[in-house]
Amino acid sequence: MSIGERVSAWFLDGPAPMRWTDIGVMLVAVVLPVVVAVLLFGPMGMGAFAASMPAHLASREGGAPVALLATIATGLGGMVAIADPVMALMTAGCLAVMTAIAAHHQLARPAMRAVLTWTLFTAPLIPSDNLPLLLGIYLGGMVWSIGITSLARRVRTLEALSVGSRVYSFTFGAVFGSGLVLAVWLGQRLFDDHGFWLPLTFVILSMPPYGALFSRSLKRTLATLLGAYASVAVAQVGLSAAATGGLALVIFPLAFRLLPRSSFAGTALLTFSILEVLSLISDIDAVAAERVETVLLASVLTLVLGVLATGVLAVLKPKALHEATADDAA
Repeated sequence: MSIGERVSAWFLDGPAPMRWTDIGVMLVAVVLPVVVAVLLFGPMGMGAFAASMPAHLASREGGAPVALLATIATGLGGMVAIADPVMALMTAGCLAVMTAIAAHHQLARPAMRAVLTWTLFTAPLIPSDNLPLLLGIYLGGMVWSIGITSLARRVRTLEALSVGSRVYSFTFGAVFGSGLVLAVWLGQRLFDDHGFWLPLTFVILSMPPYGALFSRSLKRTLATLLGAYASVAVAQVGLSAAATGGLALVIFPLAFRLLPRSSFAGTALLTFSILEVLSLISDIDAVAAERVETVLLASVLTLVLGVLATGVLAVLKPKALHEATADDAA
């Protein structure tokens, strides 16, 4: 393979872009309830996003019952963690156990989708002065998202579940749980209001398959740097709030369209879109700098724990290690 072909394969690492019909379903299932909730309830409406995004993605990957169970569990965990840093650490450990059980039944990704947005509750991003209302918004976003995904026939139908190695499941749970607790703890102490970036990125990097852990971490790090610097550059133009929000809404679906075809391009555009939204309520220079710092730290943390887990499995269960890394192209 020539250098050009290697470079092309590195940037274009997926089969095909997401279909526009799938993007349309995602916008209705995920974005619409968030817009409505924010208009009605202000910043607390972001609780709808914490539910609608994982509910939609988990339904597509693991089926509606799995999505319902994972989203409810992480939602209740969010209510416990949102106002108490210590409880956030304890909840992180409990959710890691849930994820390890899911991993034992080959359902790690749907469970981790829910844990991903649970990290939003580990920093003072969503108001916590009315938890019953917040939980209601969360559950409403979940029900809407799963309902729309089901009506659009995008829900996966699972056959009989296979069971993986217990050694792998235990190792995965111990390593993922340790990393998640550490990421939440460091995020709370180093990055203040945006401390959720660190555990959020750690969860993304920890998703299976694991055959190209170093390559994926490198791609995400470089793509995040590009998206962050692009956002800062656009901020220097001095766009109005309406123009900035409009730009973010245009880029968001484009990012998801490209993500299955090019994880680098999709991640860069998604980072840019999210930072443009955050620039409406925060200083973009500070937010972009924190985003870069958290992705670098999360990459190091993921790689260290990945090497540790690889070593443990190589000694205790080589077959489980092979199973964990053999489906990297999936």
